[in-house]
Amino acid sequence: MEGPRRNTTISLLDSSGAMVSIDPTMPNNSERCPYRVLPLPGGHLTDKEELFQNVLTQVAEQFSRAFKINELKMDVTNRLAMLEKRVELEGMKVVEIEKCRNDIKKLREEMASRNNSSFLEENKKLVPRRDVPSYPKYHLSQETVEALRQPTFDVWQWEPNEMLTCLEHMYHDLGLIRDFNINPVTLKRWLLCIHDNYRNNPFHNFRHCFCVSQMMYSMVRLCSLQEKFTQIDILILMTAAVCHDLDHPGYNNMYQINARTELAVRYNDISPLENHHCAIAFHIFSQPHANMFAHFDPDTFKQIRQGTITLILATDMARHGEILDSFKQKVDIFDFSNEDHLTCLKMVLIKCCDISNEVRPMEVAEPWVDCLLEEYFMQSDREKAEGLPVAPFMDREKVTKPTAQIGFIKFVLIPMFETVMKLFPQMEEVMVQPLRESRDRYEELKQIDDAMNEVCVCVCVCVCVYVCVCVYVCVCVCVCVYVCVCVCVYVCVCVCVCVCMWVCVCVCVCVCVCMCVCVCVCVCMCVCVCVYVCVCMWVCVCVCGCVCVCMCVCVCVCVCMWVCVCVYVCVCVCVYVGVCVCVCVCVCMCVCVCVCVYVGVCVCVCVCVCVCVCVCVCVCVCVCVCVCVMRLYPICVCVCVCVYVGVCVCVCVCVCVCG
Repeated sequence: MEGPRRNTTISLLDSSGAMVSIDPTMPNNSERCPYRVLPLPGGHLTDKEELFQNVLTQVAEQFSRAFKINELKMDVTNRLAMLEKRVELEGMKVVEIEKCRNDIKKLREEMASRNNSSFLEENKKLVPRRDVPSYPKYHLSQETVEALRQPTFDVWQWEPNEMLTCLEHMYHDLGLIRDFNINPVTLKRWLLCIHDNYRNNPFHNFRHCFCVSQMMYSMVRLCSLQEKFTQIDILILMTAAVCHDLDHPGYNNMYQINARTELAVRYNDISPLENHHCAIAFHIFSQPHANMFAHFDPDTFKQIRQGTITLILATDMARHGEILDSFKQKVDIFDFSNEDHLTCLKMVLIKCCDISNEVRPMEVAEPWVDCLLEEYFMQSDREKAEGLPVAPFMDREKVTKPTAQIGFIKFVLIPMFETVMKLFPQMEEVMVQPLRESRDRYEELKQIDDAMNEVCVCVCVCVCVYVCVCVYVCVCVCVCVYVCVCVCVYVCVCVCVCVCMWVCVCVCVCVCVCMCVCVCVCVCMCVCVCVYVCVCMWVCVCVCGCVCVCMCVCVCVCVCMWVCVCVYVCVCVCVYVGVCVCVCVCVCMCVCVCVCVYVGVCVCVCVCVCVCVCVCVCVCVCVCVCVCVMRLYPICVCVCVCVYVGVCVCVCVCVCVCG
């Protein structure tokens, strides 16, 4: 069969007779649905037309290659296909997410309906889930169980896992798990969350939480509170004790307010930390795996929530006076059937447990004081660095352990415990008496510290006085030695000057005598020569007469005398010049020596004054410390007298030296 000629216009039809677009996205040709090729009528092309058509086809191919039209068309088509597929997948995801939400909602409703129903029998054992995070289950001996019920329990001997086991035992021993049908697995998860939400502060940490909870447990046992309160009240007391310091940052409310932290801003400066503890506690309860109140009816849960919040907010020490005064007004007419009275008692009980460390034995209580002071000092250091007010009882430079505890025990702990003791007299021997003994012990320590401080101050004062006296003596000795040396130098210089002047005068006199002798000898020799000449001339020229001879003799004598006078005058002038030079040299030396002595004396006086001023300043500082810190007035008076005497001695020495 002959096919269509080249360059014949054709149409492509599918099996249904519809025209198919020829492009890369067209369906594949198959035997089941083959394409049909239909030539279009229009006659045959001539050779010229065919040639022209070929040229146009080649040009179109060249343009297509140059501009990559087919590749661009295919790329755009592929992208459109990918976008359509992505939109389809996203739509499926939305549907799946919505379906998952509906499934979760149905599951929650089913769980809630199951929790509200009493499908669990009383003695049916709950099987814990395998993915429950667990801590080792310790077996508590009978001795440990008995010790756990006493306020003297040593909380320092236990690791975190052991403390969790003890807390779990408290809930079981008080019957809370049994009476409220709490899932033990949920209790364990909740305790683990509690442990994880306490920070590693020196004082406000998980061990403090365990300490407060154990004291609450011991008070429930000691005071037989289960006979006075309902089990819900006991559950509220224990839960509030466990949660009362959750996520404590280690800095108290005063710092939060002064530093304008996020907590203070969030809670409007009203008990920011206590509000935060409540929020964290019920955030944990909002987690399904840790909500041991999940099966409680709404009214019971509301009662537990309100009671827990009230007790945790009562731990704010800023409200201590308000709460204690309210309880004192009710204690004499206390009515255990009155809800307000019971609430006030529960607030006081948790406050007693929160600050009950001094009820415990000294070896247990004293480390807590060190931890608390460490946390206080950390806060005061940060407040100083940030320029915030520092409370005196937190300043490491002002507070000591005895002074910090005496006032707290005397004015906070004992009055509060004695007030509670009116309702529960059995507390006196176990709790109040240890507080009194602790107060007496710290007062003895304070007396010892005061005595040691007085001794130290006395020793410091004695050392200061001794140093002052030594300095005074050294200064006086140095001044005296210096003055003696200066005097000796001055005397030696004067003697040397006098000796030099005497030697010069002697030398001048000797020279003068020698010159005079020489002149005399010369004159005598001249006279003799003249006489001899005259005699000779007289003998030789007797004839000339006596007049001529006499004139000659006179002339010779005059010449000789004039020469002698000139020589004597020269010698006198030389001697005078030498004496003047010696006197000038001696005067200059004396002036230099006097200036050096004067400068030395001035330097000594200045040194004495400076030493006196420094000593006075040091002693004044010691006196101020004694007066302001130690209140040691007699010692300060003695020191002042010693300093005054020393200053007077120094002034006298300086005056004498200057004189």
